Formats: sequence, C-alpha cells, structure tokens
Amino acid sequence: MAFTRELYRLGFEISPVILSEGIAQSIPGGMLPIVALTQSASFVSSLIGGSSSLTDLDKYFCHWSAMQGTTMIDYDIATYSFANQIVAANALLANPLRVSLLMRTPINENTGAMTKLVTLSALQAVLQAHANLGGTYVVATPGVIYSNCILKTVRDVTGGNETTPQSQWLWDFEQPLVTETSANQAVTNFLNKIDAGDKQTGSAWTNTASALGNTALGSGVTSGINGLISSLKGTFGI
Repeated sequence: MAFTRELYRLGFEISPVILSEGIAQSIPGGMLPIVALTQSASFVSSLIGGSSSLTDLDKYFCHWSAMQGTTMIDYDIATYSFANQIVAANALLANPLRVSLLMRTPINENTGAMTKLVTLSALQAVLQAHANLGGTYVVATPGVIYSNCILKTVRDVTGGNETTPQSQWLWDFEQPLVTETSANQAVTNFLNKIDAGDKQTGSAWTNTASALGNTALGSGVTSGINGLISSLKGTFGI
C-alpha cells in the first residue's frame, strides 16, 4: 500500500508533466518526464532502484497539484442562424480543454537559493526550445490525463504572505481541437478521395477525370487533376 501511494505521488505530485516530441523526439518513445529536468538523472535512478536515502519525496525540488478550473468537457451552444431549427437546437461547438497545475518550489536542505535559480533558468530555456520545435505535453491529473497539450503560460502566483519569493508557479495548458497528426490524416483522406473518385449516387463510384473519356478536354483535365494532387501531396509532405 505504501509503495502504491509513493507511485501515486511520483506520478501526480512530483512529475505530472511529460514533454512529448520537440526536444524529446530523439528519446525512445519521444517523451521526457519533467522530473528529469528538475532533478538529476542519478537521483531519479536511485529512487526507482529503491534507495532508502532517496525515497523522501517531500525533499524533491518541486511539488505539483491540479488547480480548480480544469475542464473535462467544454461546449458552446450555437447561437447563429440555421435554416433547420431542429439542427440549431442540437448544435454544439467544441472548445479547447484547459488544465492548470500549480508548481511549488520550496527551499529545503536539498534545494538552496542558488540551486533554485539555476534550475528554473535552465527549465525556462528548455521549455522555450521545446515550443520552438513544436513539442507538446502530456498532463496527468488525478481525474483525467490530457495528451497533445500546448503550454500557454507559466507565471508567478506567489502570495504576499509567503516568506520565499517566486515559490509558486501556475502552469496553464490547453488541449487544442486539432492536432498535427489529425490534420495530416484529414488531408490524406481528402486527397485519397480525390485520387479515387467522387461518389455520385448509391454505391456507384466514378473517377471524375476518366468520366470525360479520351477527348482532348479529358486529357487536359486529367493532367490538371494529377498535377494538383501531386502538388498538394508535396505541400503537405504526403
């Protein structure tokens, strides 16, 4: 039971953020836990190996907690005009999901003021590089695990009563409606439909270009369509 509790804390309190692709693209699996940036690799390895001197999670550099306002489902009801009122009554517009985590960085016997300065400065540089490379995040909360998230802001929310300045940082993530993978898939499906032909009626399928036959007009249209398809595939890297 104690081991399970420690794993739970490790996953949701110590390292609930995972960098995906971006700077982690060369790592097997394409993922890098945030704890690898906030703690030394040897420290993490010793913890996983069961070293008794490294199992005090309270002395880790930072501790995370999910904040209120995280959305599981978010829709807007369409208010613009529809020709069909039945459709209008059931029209929902999906919104991106939002998730916020609070990162606390207390000063303790393992984390001095200079260690904190160096760690946060290095973390800032890594996060900026990750964004420049198009990287995303996996964010784990006790209720829901969000994938393909984008980090929007990291800001200081330390209260005025705190004795240690800049010890609480709010991370705001957003899960977009369309990811790069799904966009590429949509374009691929669209191009495949153009290449295979347009569905006319029932189960009959016909190739638009071939339907014009071997006429001069048909040959010109066929060449034009094939050129368009090749151009689109080259543009989207398909």
